[in-house]
Formats: sequence, structure tokens, C-alpha cells
Amino acid sequence: MSKPEWLVDSGASSLMTSVRDKFVSMKELKTPVRITIADGTKIDAVATGTVSLKLMDGTTVSLSDVLYIPEVEGSLISVSKLAEKNVVAQFSKDKCVFRYGDAKVMEAMRCGNVYKLKTVGDEVCNVATTPRKEPWAVVHARLGHIPFRRYEQLLTMADGVPEVADGVTSDTICAGCCMGKMRADDFSRYPENLVKSAGVLDLVHTDVMGSMQTKTPGSCTYVVTFIDDYSRHVTVYFMKAKSDVLSKFKIFKAALKNATGQRIKRLRSDDGGEYIGRQFKAYLNHCGIKHEKTVPYTPQQNGLAERMNRSLVEMARCMLYHESVDKKWWAEAVNTAAWIINRIPNSATIKTPYEIVYKTKPLLKNLKVFGALGYAHIPNEKRRKLDAKAFKCRFIGYKDGVKGYRVMKVTTGKVQIVRTVKFMETSTSGHLIVRQDEDEEPTSVPVQARQRSVDTRQIVPTVTEGSDHFNMTQQWMTEDLGRREEASARKKQIVASSTTGTTKRQRLIQERAKVIEDQLAIENGQAMVAMEGVPKSYEEATTSVDDKEWKKAIASELGSLTANKTWKLVPRPTHQRPIGCRWVFAFQRNEEGKVIRHKARLVVKGYSQRRGIDYEETYAPVAYLNSIRTKLAKCCAEGFEIEQCDVDTVFLYGKLEEEIYMELPEGLQELLSLSDTEGKGLLLQSLYGLKQASRVWNETIDAHLKKMGFKAADADPPVYTRALSVHLTKADEPQSDDDKAKMKSKSYRSLVGSLMYLACGTRPDI
Repeated sequence: MSKPEWLVDSGASSLMTSVRDKFVSMKELKTPVRITIADGTKIDAVATGTVSLKLMDGTTVSLSDVLYIPEVEGSLISVSKLAEKNVVAQFSKDKCVFRYGDAKVMEAMRCGNVYKLKTVGDEVCNVATTPRKEPWAVVHARLGHIPFRRYEQLLTMADGVPEVADGVTSDTICAGCCMGKMRADDFSRYPENLVKSAGVLDLVHTDVMGSMQTKTPGSCTYVVTFIDDYSRHVTVYFMKAKSDVLSKFKIFKAALKNATGQRIKRLRSDDGGEYIGRQFKAYLNHCGIKHEKTVPYTPQQNGLAERMNRSLVEMARCMLYHESVDKKWWAEAVNTAAWIINRIPNSATIKTPYEIVYKTKPLLKNLKVFGALGYAHIPNEKRRKLDAKAFKCRFIGYKDGVKGYRVMKVTTGKVQIVRTVKFMETSTSGHLIVRQDEDEEPTSVPVQARQRSVDTRQIVPTVTEGSDHFNMTQQWMTEDLGRREEASARKKQIVASSTTGTTKRQRLIQERAKVIEDQLAIENGQAMVAMEGVPKSYEEATTSVDDKEWKKAIASELGSLTANKTWKLVPRPTHQRPIGCRWVFAFQRNEEGKVIRHKARLVVKGYSQRRGIDYEETYAPVAYLNSIRTKLAKCCAEGFEIEQCDVDTVFLYGKLEEEIYMELPEGLQELLSLSDTEGKGLLLQSLYGLKQASRVWNETIDAHLKKMGFKAADADPPVYTRALSVHLTKADEPQSDDDKAKMKSKSYRSLVGSLMYLACGTRPDI
């Protein structure tokens, strides 16, 4: 379709064109009008106005309210829009006539399956100019491989645009475009919300999470999940190694077949080694299960399993931290999360996953807070007359097929299933839940927290990168279990008095201390102190609560750098750009996690260095691990002593060969009262952050060791050795006659011969 032609469109909502020259008046739209075309693509109208058309019979027709859309294909006449102005379209076999009352306004002739309105301007244009036509491939390459739709827009925006000879109407495959522009196909925005199966077990998604940082009491570090696509029912199993996936899949297959009577038809997984092993393939072939694998490095193709893993981990993490449960119980939390997810609604199914699979609604009247403290009854057969009738425990999950709860005995850490147990649950707002009689609704009683002296235990965050699906980033530093229980037993008792006029006996469930203003949270006898904030900048450090300590650390670092003559003050250079620097702050802690020192270190912004100007080579060798193992083994075999040393501020000892200027650090400028333009630092020694700092230190220590007589190994240069020999002198020979007589009685030559034999045979070190 050529752009000057106007097509009659009964489905168009507005008159529109991409030919700007046809407008006799135009007004830009402040807010573009969004138009949806037939293929679903959304384009914007940027202006509106009046178009004047001169028809073939000589009459001129003005069309008002025409939208200017640069990206539209051609020009469209909206039948409905003209009908609003009492212009009626009459379609026949060969033409379409537009009438205003009885008067004929214009007509469009049928060309193929469309009706085209011919104008005089179009014909004149075609006759007046007959530009040379070129193949689309040539025009496409000349214009820098632009899309065809951009080329169509260009026809009306520039003169002398070459016409295409081969009648191309859309983009064709171009090798240059493929090499330069090709990108991955888009994925569905919400793949986990789309059900792609016809029934239960028609398609099962699976994935492995792990390894986790913390082992379970059963030494498991991996989780394998199986999700039914039709119902979204998830089953989890815990493993010590990824190789256990096959055995867990067999258990899952048998359990679901027994519950539903269906068999698994398709299994979708990633391309992990645990799923593509020979035994796994053989088992799937034996069972007639089709294995669908994702393309490497495209986890989006297994999006349902990935999203389910995230849901499980997030719910488990919330439950662990809500009741301060030790991280080693993460498997119980994940298992409980799966139990809950199967019994709650989701965005993909109308019913719960449990009801779809088991054909019955789930029963949730016995839900408990994960990790809640409680007291479980001890049967008469397992206790004596004066023994306690209950033991303290924590709720850690449910057990399908058993009318009981999974609890962990606090004193031993042993997991068992109990039936009679009273849990002490709390509300998240810090109020006690006090249960009354069964027919009464529970009421909340606020807890009056009083300040008390507690032993604090710090949460030390540890950062782990590259984790498979989740990592728990807080390492608990706590005392032994006995001290925790002893502290928990010292918690204050709060008795809620009965309301005046009522005889209902109220039973206190649990105290929950609220978080006090100094961020000290006390729960279950444990105290958690928020990690002290480490300043991110010089300004933050000097304006913080510990500003005196940080200023002392900054002064110490500046004093060390000045004493070491790391730089010298010079006028601002005109031939070279100085590189920046910044302060890095940290805490030094003892083995108990307490802060014993504030540390400040000045580092150079090495990322701004330019190769060939500020540095040349950066490589510095490091000893091979095999060399270290060999040395350690030899020392152990020979009984040698091993000493280890560390060089403080190691990078400050290297001498720089390059001429590098540095901005003066904050603190030094204030101390010397210098402005940014008065002076810079010419680095004489290496400094932390420089790209060549490691290489400069290696050259410095290499020269020093060689000066001491050490020699670098040819196979591993960072390994140095120094041979020791025993020198004999004339002073050792006998001087007096008595000494000579004594020497004659000794088998000296025989002893030397024996030593020579040993040296030549097995002891070359003698």
C-alpha cells in the first residue's frame, strides 16, 4: 500500500494518516492519543487537523478531525466517523459511494479486497517524478539497516528517498541485522499464572535449591521441589546431595499416583546434572514420562518452579525470624510453608491445590504459629510420680495422616509428634493473646514492658554472593542451649486480673515484650542488638554518635601515611588529572563480637586510572596451592617449625615509578586549611586502591628477599628458598699435643666416611 492512497475502513474509529503534507491545518496534541491497530500494536497520534483532498472529478473534499500518526500504515477513512457527520457510505460490488443526503460527496473504487480513494495529487506526483527504484536490500543497507516502517515514514519527511523496486511490505531477514541487533525472544510476563496442562500430573515442574549455608539436624543441605502444573500443588523433599533427586522422584511419583490414580506424563526441569544422568533418563524412559528441559542459562523457561522456590523461602524465612528459631530448623520451616501453600488460594486456580488433588476442602482449624513455645503432655507411662507432667517445646510443623503436631523438645532438640500440647502464641503487635472459655472470643491485653538487664547477643551479618535461590544472611552468635533456657526461665510472669463481675477463668498464653526505642528486642530470653552502622562517608563518620572515635582513627591513618612519606604536597598539575580518594571505615571486633577498635583506611579511586598514563602492568604472582601443600607436607615430615607473619599496611611499602597525582583526602585539607585548587598530592608510595598496588608490593618484597639470599623457584616464583651450609675453619683443628693425642683416639675419618655415605645415599642435606 502506497501512503498517498486513502483506504475505506469500516473498522477504523478515526480518520488517520501518516502523510503530513496533506494537512491544511494541524494542531499538536499535548497528550498523544493511543490507538490500537488490527494486530494489537499500540501507536500514538501526535497531532490532529484538517486534510484537503482533490478528487479525480475535480472537486475538493475537506476532512476534519484527522489524526496524524507517523507510524500508521497508509491513510484510512473511517466509515463510522463520517457517519457521525451524516455522510453515509454505500458499498457495492465495484465501488463505495459516500453521500451527504442525496448529494454524492466522493467515491472509492474497489482494488482487490479493499476500496481505494484516488486523488488528483497522487496521480500528478506519480507522473511528474519517476525516481530510480532500488532493491530493498540496497536501500536498507544504505540507510543503516533501519526497519521498513521507518523507511515508510521517511518517504514523506525527506526528498530524494530511493524507492523500493521489489515491492517489500515488511522487514526481511538481513544478515547484518541478525549479527548486530538480534536479541532473545521475550518470555511471558507472568508464566507462573498460566496453566499449561489438562489435568493433575499432566505436567510436573521440578527444581533443586541449595546448597544451604546451614545443615539441618539430619545433615541435609538441598531441597527438591515437585509442583503439579494443573493444581499448583507442591511437594518438597530434603537431601544430603543432589544425586538423591532420583530416589525422591520415585517416592513422589508413587505417593501422588496412590493419591490421585493418575500418572505423570511430562516432567519439566532445568539442564542440571541431577536431571540428565543416565539412571534418571533410563527411569523416565521406563515409565514413559516425557522429559522437557530448559535451554541453558534461561531459568525463565522453568519460571513456575523458580517462583515457587522463592515463595517457599520467603515464607520460611518469615516464620524463622518471627519467633527467633535457630536457622538449622530451616527445613521444618520450608516443609511447613509447602503445607500452607497447598491449602491457600493462588492466582492460577479457582480452588486450593489441596482440594484439586485430594477432592476435599482442607481443614485449617488447628493452625499454629511456627516456632511458638508450648508445653506438651508427658504420658503416664513415661514419668514418675513427682516428675513434671509436661515438657517445654516449640511447634515446628504438621504431620499428614497423623492427628498431632511436630514439636522440638527445647532441652534436647529432639523432634517428636505429640497430641496434647498447649501453645503460647502471640500477636505481631506485641499484645498477649489471652484465651477465655471456648464460647468466648479471645481478647488482647497490652503488656507493660519494664527495663531489665539482659545478656546481649549480636547478629553479625554475613554476605554471600551467587547463592542458588536464597541465603540467610544473619549468623547468630549465642550462648549454649542451657544458658538460653535459663535466661528464658527468668522471664517475668504477668497475671491478667479477672474483669469485675465475671467468673470466667482467664488463661495467660505468653508474654511478648515489645521493641523498645533503643532497638533492643527481647524475646524468649534472647537479646538481639542491631548491628552498629558503619559510616559510608567522611561526613557521616564525623557527624555520627562515635565521631570522636572515627576522628581518632582518621588522624591515626593520616599520621601513618605522613610518617611513611606516602605523598608530598605539590602545586596542582596542569598536564595530568589527579585521581580521587575516599575513606573506608570498619569495626574491629574481638572473639565475642564486641567492638574494640574503630578503623579508617584511605583508598584511591583506582577505577579512574587510565592505562598508559597512571599505570602499565598490574599482574602480581600468587603461590600455587600445590606449592603450599608441598611445603607444609615437607615441614610435617621433617619436623620443621612453621612460622606465619603478616605485614601491616602492606601496600604502603611499594615505590611507585609512575607519576600519579591524588586529590588530598578529607581531613587533611581541613587540617592544613587548603582549598581544592591550592595543592595536590604526588604519590611516592603505593596506596590501597591503585591498580598496580599488588605488583608494586611484589616487586618490593622480591627485591628484599633476594637481598637476604633467598632464591625464587622457577616453577612458582612466589616460593623462595635459601640454602644453609656449615663452613669448617682452621680454628677447629687441634692446637696442642694433648688435643692431637685425643684426636688420634677418635675414629674421625671413619665418622666422616659414614657421613659421606649417608649424604650420597639418603641424606643430601648433611
